Amino acid sequence: MFCIGSSQLYAQSTQKSTSELARSTFETILNNGLKVIIREDHRAPMVMTQIWYKVGSADESGNMLGVSHVLEHMMFKGTHKVPNDEFTRISRVYGGSVNASTSTNYTSYYQIYPKAYFPMALELEADRMSNLLLRQQDFETEIKVVMEERRQRTDDNPRALASERFKWISYPTSHYRQPVIGHMKTLTSLQLSDVQRWYKTWYTPNNAILIIVGDVESEKALLQVQKYFGDIPSRATPARNDVLEFERIGYRHMEIHSNVQVPNLYMAWNVKSLSSAKNPQDAYALAIIRSLLDSGISSRLQDRLVRDRKILTSISVSYDPYNRGDSLFSISALPAPGISLEEAQQAIQAEVNALKTEKASKHEVQRIITRFVSNLIYNQDNIASQAKTMGNLEVNDLSYRLMDELPRHYENVSAEEIQRVATHYFVRDNLSTLYLMPEAKAQ
Repeated sequence: MFCIGSSQLYAQSTQKSTSELARSTFETILNNGLKVIIREDHRAPMVMTQIWYKVGSADESGNMLGVSHVLEHMMFKGTHKVPNDEFTRISRVYGGSVNASTSTNYTSYYQIYPKAYFPMALELEADRMSNLLLRQQDFETEIKVVMEERRQRTDDNPRALASERFKWISYPTSHYRQPVIGHMKTLTSLQLSDVQRWYKTWYTPNNAILIIVGDVESEKALLQVQKYFGDIPSRATPARNDVLEFERIGYRHMEIHSNVQVPNLYMAWNVKSLSSAKNPQDAYALAIIRSLLDSGISSRLQDRLVRDRKILTSISVSYDPYNRGDSLFSISALPAPGISLEEAQQAIQAEVNALKTEKASKHEVQRIITRFVSNLIYNQDNIASQAKTMGNLEVNDLSYRLMDELPRHYENVSAEEIQRVATHYFVRDNLSTLYLMPEAKAQ
């Protein structure tokens, strides 16, 4: 039995953070394997409770694609204690808010309530961790909801559908190529028994992380966690699917003709994340490069290719440094009228190559880093953002403690590192491109 006393809590199972905001953060692992992280933030009488399960679309295979997302929907359909839609109704009655999300690496659920109802949030979450009612009538309704979601967000959206197909070549071997929502053919083949098996396989305390942020006292909160979660038995979980990608696999190109009004360009380089890079500083440098290229009207691609040379009408750059596996450094752009996709790609490639051949000025790097770090800090100014960042780090095999260390790591990125990382990763053998063109062009 897991017992907690004041001295044990401080001496054995918790760590105090060094956050500049002087919040107290503690962590422990219950006997059943549930990892618990509590961060005190007393600025408002609210508590955010989030539970993150280490399972997502990248853990699926075959005809099971989409099952994680379908289970997310079913998690709101009730237990014997809280039947039907009572979970959501209770949140409205007591002034709370509840929601969930499924990603490639995780499925997460949150509840935020006035602090008086924090124990109720724990009771509700623990109840559906082990007592979920998975009924055929609910499944038949929710699978139709998910199918309609797929139609509206992907099948009827040419750009979203093209982006989904682009992952087939940008992630040729990694399970990240799989769509979170699944394909329509896999959703059609899913059965209630598949969802039940997924729930029993992955929804166990030793495969979950409980994040609590808000107006709580850590010792008392931990006692409440033990009360509601401590007796849920653990179960062994299977090995997770591989999410690493081959390096320098060779240039890949795809062309799609679809119902779009203007051509779209997609470019993606296979790169590393904090979890997969041999040198973690690579990931920090890649994040600063993303900001250097696209972080407002003064960033390089916006300033040079959109405003000055007018080669593009819009551009967006993305990179996720916190993936459990390898990541992508992606660029999407719309060429200006009269500019071909080939010309747009060449212009973007020239700017990317400049990162290798011309060292960025100290002033430019400092300006970008200052803005980046400021946004990083301001984004953590509420309990929801804090909990989300901590959970995202933990579920991707990183430590929540990194959240308070991130500003220092990004501030240490130098112009020399930017040049080194760009030279290493932005090579043709790491590149995939997609040309999405209006259907009329195919005739």
